[in-house]
Amino acid sequence: MIDKTEIECRFRRSVDSYEDNATVQKWIVQRLVELLQEYVPYSSRTLEIGCGTGLLSEKINRLWEDQQFWVNDLVEQMCRKTIDRCQLPVSHGLNGDIEQIPLTGKFDLIVSASTFQWLAHPRATFAKLAAHLNTNGWLIFSTFGKNNFKELKAVTGQGLEYRSIGELSAWLSSEYDILYTEEQIHTLKFSDPLDILRHVKKTGVNATSLPTAWTKGRLHEFCEDYKIRFLTDGYCPLSYHPLYLVCRKK
Repeated sequence: MIDKTEIECRFRRSVDSYEDNATVQKWIVQRLVELLQEYVPYSSRTLEIGCGTGLLSEKINRLWEDQQFWVNDLVEQMCRKTIDRCQLPVSHGLNGDIEQIPLTGKFDLIVSASTFQWLAHPRATFAKLAAHLNTNGWLIFSTFGKNNFKELKAVTGQGLEYRSIGELSAWLSSEYDILYTEEQIHTLKFSDPLDILRHVKKTGVNATSLPTAWTKGRLHEFCEDYKIRFLTDGYCPLSYHPLYLVCRKK
């Protein structure tokens, strides 16, 4: 079961360190912007789900003139930070769990980067979002696939149950035409497993990937096991598996 309270807590702690450590997330943002430019000629009303510190928000805010732009995040501090960064009206910050909070009005575009892996009920959420899209409105998002953090899961036995493009497409197909899908693998290299732990802590993505408490013995065992299993050419790898989906409301 996905614990949204724990997720909020981990990301709240990473507000100040997130952007300096979100290497892969920055690559994902750039790819999403390319897809937006390719598929969406114009959006007068846009909603971003999981805005974080505003990496994607800042770019979306510049895409179209006269665009009304709303941002959402589970973490109130991140929502406020993005509002300030993009100089948006305070009322355009929608703080809270997108699966729970009410939405009003309809949008031309709903976009999200690296957030939908946290959805507890994706099918219901996709239907909810479709109800708030104009006809032929766009849902364009990235999430993570089955091989995301595969090394951490192998060593700790913990991690999210990531969904495949096939699973996501099945949940989306009743409400949307799926025009494009893509998946990538990005592998970061670290000199030591401890650096991997620091990396995931500073980006907040350790909400379900790691134990909540470490003993000295457990930490030593983790590092040794990680090296035995995955050390290659002097580096310890960590895999990210981003998925991209471009969907248009039927």
